[in-house]
Amino acid sequence: MDSYDLVVVGGGPAGIGAALSGAKNGLKTAIIERNPMLGGNWTNSYVVSILGVYTYDGSEKIVGGIVDEIVETLKKFGGTKGNVGNFIPFRPDEMKIALSYLVEKYKITTYFNSLVTGCELSKDKITSVKVVGKDGMHEISGKEFVDSSGDADLSYYSISKAMEGKEGEGWHQETTIPFRIANVNEAELIKFSKEHPKLVSAPLVDGKVSKIHINPPLVEKAKKDNELYLPNENSEFLFNTSREGEFICNATHAKIKDFRSGKEVATAINDLRHQVISSFEFLKKNVHGFENSYLMDSSPGIGMRETRRGIGEYILKRDDVLNGGRFDDHIARCGHPLEIHDPNKGLVYIHLNKGDSSWYEIPYRSIVQKGIDNLFIIGRCLSAEFDAQASARVSGTALAMGHAAGVAARMCINDNIAAKEVNVKELQETLKTQGAIL
Repeated sequence: MDSYDLVVVGGGPAGIGAALSGAKNGLKTAIIERNPMLGGNWTNSYVVSILGVYTYDGSEKIVGGIVDEIVETLKKFGGTKGNVGNFIPFRPDEMKIALSYLVEKYKITTYFNSLVTGCELSKDKITSVKVVGKDGMHEISGKEFVDSSGDADLSYYSISKAMEGKEGEGWHQETTIPFRIANVNEAELIKFSKEHPKLVSAPLVDGKVSKIHINPPLVEKAKKDNELYLPNENSEFLFNTSREGEFICNATHAKIKDFRSGKEVATAINDLRHQVISSFEFLKKNVHGFENSYLMDSSPGIGMRETRRGIGEYILKRDDVLNGGRFDDHIARCGHPLEIHDPNKGLVYIHLNKGDSSWYEIPYRSIVQKGIDNLFIIGRCLSAEFDAQASARVSGTALAMGHAAGVAARMCINDNIAAKEVNVKELQETLKTQGAIL
């Protein structure tokens, strides 16, 4: 049985943050990843911007540490030019390369095409996880564990319960397949947007198009004329990936009831790919600047925004988010609005009550699994109400949670204590010395 100090389930933004943090703090670390690449929704689902590092208006940097090293590594590989306002756009292939480089640099063992299907417990501690892959079923043991699976898989397997969907209603946020378009003529697009501001807006940063909004009048007309298949959206949004003439669109949406059902997921993916082709043809036909563009690619996988969430020592609440909650045991900040892709109402943004320059704190207790002494729950599956998760799930915040989990795991091993017993003041001081913003 392979054995590690820290076992991270899921190599998305949260898991990468935890693995890098653990390894940099001296832990023998492993990542178990179900896909043949690191990056999670960054690379498998083309969420190709790091949100949450800045307040929503872009006025203040609120996340540091691990994210800074990732961004600098991305720059070296030509994958990003840095932030544009409140987000950091990047190209997914360069992100794959950057993350592979970093795990090699810090000697993190990675298991690809490997799915965690269960775990072994001794009293209130996980001793190992059960993993299935092409080499069959085997176990990997560890001292500390991180659930960054996105679906709270390890949390559920260890405690047999989790939160799921919208409280009292059960529905999940809609899913998406983003797609990239290349060879867009930005000069023609700018000219068209100035001539038809009610149809298209294309704000500039340093003379280049940063975002493109295809507004409802143009989208709704195309849908009415059966020239566009986009059943769950009335506008299209694209942003530059950091290369001139290359944009990514995430307008496609599909409802999902049971994320566990391979059959239902396949149905959603097939419908979303239909929306991708229709959306690209619509843009090429109706928006000047897209005439000679081509469909570069679409994401390999489906983008799930919310499935299961762990139950921690504290459940982050909607009011905590909206009212700029402060906590004595804070380990991260977030300033993103509630971003809810509602299958009944469409995309809903609810901004923080103190404005887009404000932020709230993530408490340490919300990343500590209740009832298990050595499990951290981070990223999409942190302990939070549905609405609170709709803000805290952004990847910059997920990275910060991972950073905290990695340091806390080292403290648990060194002091032979349960996760809930960590000296939070010491944790906070260590995080700050490692570049975290608290």
